[in-house]
Amino acid sequence: MNIDQTERQTYIVKTMFGMEELLAAEMRDLGALDVETGRRFVSCRGDIELMYKMNLWLRTALRVLAPLAEFIARSPDELYLKAKKLDWHKLFSVDQTFAIDANVQSEEYRHSHFASLKLKDAIADHFNEHLKKRPNVDTDNPDVRIHLHIFQEKISISLDTSGRSLNQRGYRMSGGGAPLNEVLAAAMILLTGWKGEKDFYNPMCGSGTLALEAAMIAANLPPQHLNCEFGFMSLLDFNNEIWNKVVEQGKAATRQLKCRIFASDIDRSQVSLTDAHRKEASFEDLITIEECDFFDLKPLGESGILILNPPFGERMKEDELVLLYKRIGDRFKQAWPGFNAWVISSDFAAVKQIGLKPSKKIRLMNGPLDCTYNSYELFAGRRADKVAMDKEGKKEDE
Repeated sequence: MNIDQTERQTYIVKTMFGMEELLAAEMRDLGALDVETGRRFVSCRGDIELMYKMNLWLRTALRVLAPLAEFIARSPDELYLKAKKLDWHKLFSVDQTFAIDANVQSEEYRHSHFASLKLKDAIADHFNEHLKKRPNVDTDNPDVRIHLHIFQEKISISLDTSGRSLNQRGYRMSGGGAPLNEVLAAAMILLTGWKGEKDFYNPMCGSGTLALEAAMIAANLPPQHLNCEFGFMSLLDFNNEIWNKVVEQGKAATRQLKCRIFASDIDRSQVSLTDAHRKEASFEDLITIEECDFFDLKPLGESGILILNPPFGERMKEDELVLLYKRIGDRFKQAWPGFNAWVISSDFAAVKQIGLKPSKKIRLMNGPLDCTYNSYELFAGRRADKVAMDKEGKKEDE
């Protein structure tokens, strides 16, 4: 039941809604085989080196799971007996701690906590039978995390090779209200197609997550380059030689920025927090930060990309939101021709006040909020003139 060092095995990589295709593309780039998308997850096959690479490199992943067993159990007692037969003592040490995360959708197992207890007992009793000693449970900071998924009578048990959620990059400090999830921020950037070719602007930057993720993408830095602890390191088959090889490859892949990255906010405390995050990531030379109202901000170049995450309904009154989004649309037209602007919002009515026709609309989830992520190609003059010019250009190319 050990994760084989060379043979391929299945991995399940968790993600957020709407990011499955992005994640699948990332996994293929790393060499994953038999990649298939599901709802909030992507499966693949690969060896242990691929698993290490996925934990280090995947920007849109939350966790990398290594399935251990799937079976039918029609009662909690049957779950206990079948789980107890698995070779747990070959996976981790009895002196290590473990915890169980359960996801239960079943009439037979109505409470996830009860199902977790049954699996916990099975693991502890297995160790006791083989080593005459039981490992301890630590729900807060375990050495090993085990995922239990139950759908009706189908049981799936997996090892969490990541340990903590991969959205935790290592640069974020406490504070800053409701910060944008790092995985969502990375996905928002990747969905634009930007990889550092042009200048990047993030007004209304909040705690700076978009700018920090953009810097890592432009520099081709692994999103986990600041972290040195993963769940797979606590497993008995951890291969330090392979891991060091993966880390060195990551360092060698870094490139110099060919663009400028700007973050700005009208709120001084948010600017200070962004600066603290920038320093924590050692990105002082990669990101320029400014305390500035978006409606006073002017780009330094004639083209680039701009991503806005404006305040949403829970923070502002409806009439204030309508005015804000109208002003955003006006400012786009006045100050940002030549740019590709993207706006994420959970207020579908307010975002229409931007007054521009989106070239793309993508549905994403920002926590529990259903959002639209809209792209606007900005240009001087009337849209009809731009369309006519584009058509004329195509005829000349033909």
